[in-house]
Amino acid sequence: MFDKLSNLEWFYLGCAGVGGGLFILRSIMMIAGMGGDDHHDGDAGAHDDCGADAHHDGEGSPAHDFRMVSLHSLTAFTLLFGLTGFLMTHNNAAAEKQPWFASPWFAGAVAAAVGLVTMFIIAKIFQGSRKLQSDGTIYPKHAAGAEGSVYLAIRPGEIGKVQITVRGALKVFDARANDPAATLKTGDPVKVVATGDTLVVEKG
Repeated sequence: MFDKLSNLEWFYLGCAGVGGGLFILRSIMMIAGMGGDDHHDGDAGAHDDCGADAHHDGEGSPAHDFRMVSLHSLTAFTLLFGLTGFLMTHNNAAAEKQPWFASPWFAGAVAAAVGLVTMFIIAKIFQGSRKLQSDGTIYPKHAAGAEGSVYLAIRPGEIGKVQITVRGALKVFDARANDPAATLKTGDPVKVVATGDTLVVEKG
């Protein structure tokens, strides 16, 4: 069988083999937590404990969330491109009825189209998964009205840190006193009265 394949068929088979192997390897790496290119680099709240990422609202722009080109989508494209191209050029029965069906140009165009559709589907799947992940991210704005205690003393006009329980998790945020002249010592109970890059708290 293989000794009768044309150079073009070998090309498509090679694309399918390389793409399929990399796609499986990439999938295994992602399941094992070693994948990285299909996720936000830093938007997941790397600075949750200090409130430094307050400028993120957890709802990225559509252009930022939707990334059609990634390692995973490229490997999927190569796999489907190769399989589709090989099946079309190797389909002798269809070629006998419609010679143009297995022509290199038509086969290549259809294979590329199938690959691009696959890339789009993969991108949409990862867009949805990123949105699900962001739903569990805790930001300073979620601490509005919450109670906690002073972690690092807040002196008049200065910024300290507070421990606040948000969504069942204990987090540390930058904070200042609502009263500029107040001093809040470590361990003092506090309540969040305003949120932003720095929480505003008052003694509880």
